[in-house]
Order: sequence, then structure tokens, then C-alpha cells
Amino acid sequence: MVEQIRVLPTPVAPEIPLRLVIPAIDLDAPILPAEAEVVAIASKTFQVWRAPDQFGAGWHVTSATLGVIGNTVLNGHHNVHGEVFKRLADLKPGDQVIVESEFASHSYIIVNRMILPEKYAPLEDRIKNAQWILPSEDERLTMITCWPYESNTHRLILVARPEK
Repeated sequence: MVEQIRVLPTPVAPEIPLRLVIPAIDLDAPILPAEAEVVAIASKTFQVWRAPDQFGAGWHVTSATLGVIGNTVLNGHHNVHGEVFKRLADLKPGDQVIVESEFASHSYIIVNRMILPEKYAPLEDRIKNAQWILPSEDERLTMITCWPYESNTHRLILVARPEK
């Protein structure tokens, strides 16, 4: 009797985002792991993501990798530390965003652009704003920064879907 050997599929390595290219604003930047810290606000604890203190977008390491279902989240400074997201506010729905991993290039199209009050907003509104960086049941890319350039009172959030 011949014994059959069961062949298992080769696991696919996760595609970690490494480079961000946005042609409409001439952006070509590295993507670095973003650090999170736990802070207490109004007797509750929250996770706060820190953007890299250098020219580069920060990838929320607990968000999705590329090419899979989930929300891949990138943050960045717009008025300090190299201003990687300085021109993010110039983007509009329909603009292309390219994110590269070691293995592939993934193209996205912006489908949603929001400017939401943050700094002086009630805690409930800030928690609602943070929903945009949570896991999702679809493949998407979310980019977030502060706005406007002079005051950082709001959040600029751009959501992009894979380009078909």
C-alpha cells in the first residue's frame, strides 16, 4: 500500500507596507512602524498612535498588512518632523495612492476625504473619529494627519480602496 503525503499550501508572508507614493502631491516616502502608547483621558484608557519623528509615514502595526481584508492605517506629521503629510489635504476622491511592500506594489483610489474636529471636540466625538482607524471587513487604506497647518485642531482622514 502506498502512503499518501498530504501537501499543505505554502504560507504567504504578510506584506508589510514599506513605501508610500502619491503622484498627485509628488510624495515618495518610507513607511515606518508606528508606536502606540496607552493614555488616560477622563478616567478611561485609550491607545494613542504616535507618528514618526522623522520624514516618513507611520504604519499602525496592529492594522492590516497589504493585500488582505482589513484596514491598513498610516499616520504622519504635516507640519513638523519632515512634514511627510504636508500636502495630504490637497488630495481628493479619485486620486491614486501606491503602497509598496518587499514583494509587491498595491494601488488604491481615494474614495472618502474628511476633516473632523478633534482638539476641542467632546470626548465622545473624538472616540467616534477614531472609528476610522479600527479594523474593517473590507480591504482599505486609511491615512490620517492633523489639520490645519497652523493649529492642528482637526483630523484629516482619507480612505482609499484597492484600484480595480
